Amino acid sequence: MTRVVVVDDHPVFRRGLVGMLRASGHEVVGQASGGLEAVEVVADVQPEVVLMDLAMPDGDGFTATARIRAEHPDVAVVVVTLFSDEGSVRRALDAGATAYVGKHAEPEQIVAAVDAARDGGLWIGGGVERPGFGTPAAAPDLPGGLTPREVVIGDLLSRGLTNPMIAGRLGLSTKTVANYVSSVVLKLGAEDRVHAGRIVRAHRRA
Repeated sequence: MTRVVVVDDHPVFRRGLVGMLRASGHEVVGQASGGLEAVEVVADVQPEVVLMDLAMPDGDGFTATARIRAEHPDVAVVVVTLFSDEGSVRRALDAGATAYVGKHAEPEQIVAAVDAARDGGLWIGGGVERPGFGTPAAAPDLPGGLTPREVVIGDLLSRGLTNPMIAGRLGLSTKTVANYVSSVVLKLGAEDRVHAGRIVRAHRRA
């Protein structure tokens, strides 16, 4: 059971999120209708995850997310918003959000984002523009005949990302990422994913 605070200035939508989370087995320990109130509620109840809207009259969600992450680094923030543009996604992630979901998303997707954030993963929901994470140019001379996608996976491995985090960044399933990781490890002649990450880092420095 995850301890969650729900932040949204629309009471009907907020109540819907609360009901959905409780139905999925999570514990809603606080609610807020604005960014400033959210910071205070989080300090009072110490949740594991915060569901954060972005456009609110009492302090925007970007600023609230940055403050919450700075003051409570163990608290994950899941943005749930109408904004689906890449600029908003990148700004939210830069502020410290660990998941980003549109308000149009199915309930299962929002619950999955909460679970991923709680477990330290990064999740970007469907229908949301994804920032350009990682490119093949990050490590163009890797050995082993890696495909462009495998080069991106290798680069993210070298940065210490877990499979769920890579899946969230690239919009892939964790199973697909696991398959890519296995291929990268094999092609690089590495002992495991950690060793593969070290090989990629060495080539980046070369």
